[in-house]
Amino acid sequence: MTKENLYQNFDFSILNSAGFKEDSVREELIFPLLKSLGYKVNGENKIHRSKTVTHPFVKVGTRKRELKNYPDYLLEVAGKYAWVLDAKAPNEEIKTGGNVEQTYFYAIHPEIRVKLYALCNGKEFIVFDLDKDEAVLYFHLSEIDKYWTQLEALLAPSAFSESQKTVGQVSLQNKTEFDYMVRKPLAKIKSIQKQSAKRHFGVWVYNVFAKLL
Repeated sequence: MTKENLYQNFDFSILNSAGFKEDSVREELIFPLLKSLGYKVNGENKIHRSKTVTHPFVKVGTRKRELKNYPDYLLEVAGKYAWVLDAKAPNEEIKTGGNVEQTYFYAIHPEIRVKLYALCNGKEFIVFDLDKDEAVLYFHLSEIDKYWTQLEALLAPSAFSESQKTVGQVSLQNKTEFDYMVRKPLAKIKSIQKQSAKRHFGVWVYNVFAKLL
């Protein structure tokens, strides 16, 4: 399946149906997307499903926070964890709030340590970077063809090449003894607004107003 026909036979109006829930988002929308990006259930570019951690806590600032939910997908590239993706039902908020917070906690956990984390509710897809206070990519899934180049540049296996490895990524063969990673508190994204006059590499630039926890 290629990006050109990824969702050509999918009726996005079904997302408004009460029966289309998180499991449907995973099966009908997210898994085909991951395959098109170049990930598989085994091999070098691997999909891990709902991977748990030994110690479900992270220290954020001076507070210890508990991981209450595990994101649906942890993507591995060439023996290293690369990024995290969490699926949500179409009626759930993914731009701010508890869903974003829990995915962030998972991304910074010492057993995971990835720089990029994403959420998708079937209607929207959003990508965050630990080093930035604003989303680095946001689009409606029905318009994925317009954003495929940006998505691929961020999340395809080729984006995590030797020259682009992040210092904090964990080698699956060389995990260290568990210790809490002290991180600054996650900024609460209060709103994402389109700027009418600016574009950046074909993606709308967003103003994000942040307030520390």
